[in-house]
Amino acid sequence: MKSIRTQFGKLQCFYPYTVALVGARVGDRLNFMTCAWHTALSTSPPLFGVLIGRTKLTHGLIAEAREFTVNFLGYERVKLSALMGRRSGAVMDKIKESAVSLLPARFIQTPIIAEAYASMECRLVEVKPLGDHDLFAGEVLAIHEDPGSFDADGLLNAVKTKPLLYLGTDFYITIDPETLKRVVPD
Repeated sequence: MKSIRTQFGKLQCFYPYTVALVGARVGDRLNFMTCAWHTALSTSPPLFGVLIGRTKLTHGLIAEAREFTVNFLGYERVKLSALMGRRSGAVMDKIKESAVSLLPARFIQTPIIAEAYASMECRLVEVKPLGDHDLFAGEVLAIHEDPGSFDADGLLNAVKTKPLLYLGTDFYITIDPETLKRVVPD
């Protein structure tokens, strides 16, 4: 028999989840934050959503800039994820502290992270309050990909790219490419 909880401090039972660094720039103010709560919302038009707490610096920057980038990291960048997730951009310059490399975006002012295996440029189309977070829905204008990270069908190359996954409560994990298996119903 399964145990049942109706009181929870953290909602983590759906982890592991791909780590993304979400960034926004307003003038010379630039910040990135680690985000595990994100998802594709639509393919036509291409929409991607990130959920961000209202007290976060990045929340205010996205709301003002009306744009954001979403950057996916490989497992080897776990320390960058931890720094961007546990330190506040209101207190320290996380870009300088982490020595992260930035590349210009093509269509928006917010840069992408050079070390990411994939980055999306998003123009904000809607903000939806949901509980203690806001869902920022962005139209994907461009996707920057490291060569060889995906095959011709867009499937992640799990041998070359070990995606960083968040397990909750400051724990990280990645995938085992040996478990890759295509399964179709009979």
